[in-house]
Amino acid sequence: MRKYLCLALIAALLSGCQPPAPDSVLASQKPPSASVRKEFMRIARIAGGKPGQIKTAEISSVVLLDPKARIYAFCVRYTETKQPGALRTNGIALRDGKSVDGSINDYRCRDKRLRYYNFPEFIAMKG
Repeated sequence: MRKYLCLALIAALLSGCQPPAPDSVLASQKPPSASVRKEFMRIARIAGGKPGQIKTAEISSVVLLDPKARIYAFCVRYTETKQPGALRTNGIALRDGKSVDGSINDYRCRDKRLRYYNFPEFIAMKG
């Protein structure tokens, strides 16, 4: 998990400041597909996620972030059993169904217009 967090932090630092998500992006919201959920689970396993660490988890709608490059984005917010009061939020960008960027505590994931769904697969993650 630490590897993923470090990679996401580096990506966030390199990406610089970005404006909040415009209305047109949020209008493209679609519920996360099974393949989006599986891609996040793949990333979490690579990052060293361990079974039983996640107490609550939600995944956001998928939005079209860059129409020309066909980049989509979604967020996952969760609490860990070690720190149940600390809400973690990861933003993930996808192209052709594969992750191309990630960020930790992405402020765009806090946009009130973004819809979230339960993510039991992440809670029940196997090692």
